[in-house]
Amino acid sequence: MKPRNKEVNIFNMSLLDILCGALGAFCFMMLVLFQYWKPEGPETTKVKVDTAQMEQKIQDLLKQMKNMSNLPPEAAARMKQLEEDFARLQQMTNQLKAQLQQAQAQTQAYKRQADQARAELDDSKKELQKFKNRNPVTVVLTTTSAAHDVDLYVQDSKMDKPDVAKVQGVKWNGDVFYNAVRGPASDVWMMRDAPAGEYKVYYKFLEKGGNPGPARVEGYYLHNSSIVRMPAIEIANDHQVASVGSIMVKPDMSSGFKPTPEYAEAYQRMIEQLGRRNQGPAPQKKQ
Repeated sequence: MKPRNKEVNIFNMSLLDILCGALGAFCFMMLVLFQYWKPEGPETTKVKVDTAQMEQKIQDLLKQMKNMSNLPPEAAARMKQLEEDFARLQQMTNQLKAQLQQAQAQTQAYKRQADQARAELDDSKKELQKFKNRNPVTVVLTTTSAAHDVDLYVQDSKMDKPDVAKVQGVKWNGDVFYNAVRGPASDVWMMRDAPAGEYKVYYKFLEKGGNPGPARVEGYYLHNSSIVRMPAIEIANDHQVASVGSIMVKPDMSSGFKPTPEYAEAYQRMIEQLGRRNQGPAPQKKQ
């Protein structure tokens, strides 16, 4: 009876089957878990390090198995097949890494574009808020008498006092003053932003222009889509300043006109007349 070979060989077909099965399971897990990939963090970095170490161990094991000369032909063929499978897996892994890097680059580009768009949106909101905070007021003076030169002057708390010897314009950037030099004509004073406070209105009679009669002037201002009348007065002499009242802007951005005591009674009569005129004639009773 032929004696049995009792030599022990740990690298037999069973071990190769186990290695091939493990490698196949590893490939399958890589493909399945790829869709759950997230941007790199501490945990992702650790997984990459562990994967690299595992690949290095597999390569070392393959080298050791390749150097063994006592493998049977079936094991050698299986070993070669294992090496080819591992090479394909490594190529697939490299492709996946390249796709991941490309996706990360695109994500960064989209993030930069989103940050830029967000910054532009914030700037637009700030500009819009500036416009919302503005409270424009337009004051109009109309000289109805011929040849007279009457100027409009609107003074806030930080502007100079009215000077009848010269034309005085706006002080703040964004405000506009249109000055007519000979009546009948209109002066226009536009304030881009009128914060809460008092704005004194003056009519300055500069020159008669050959007309010896008194200057006849009237005015109004526009605010919040409303027209508010100001006193209609006569100024007898040139080189004279008439203070007709103040535009009072409240903290809630509403406003009203407060005439000076000199013109308060006449201003009240004018407002009452305008009210009756707007109401129209009383309806007739049917008989």
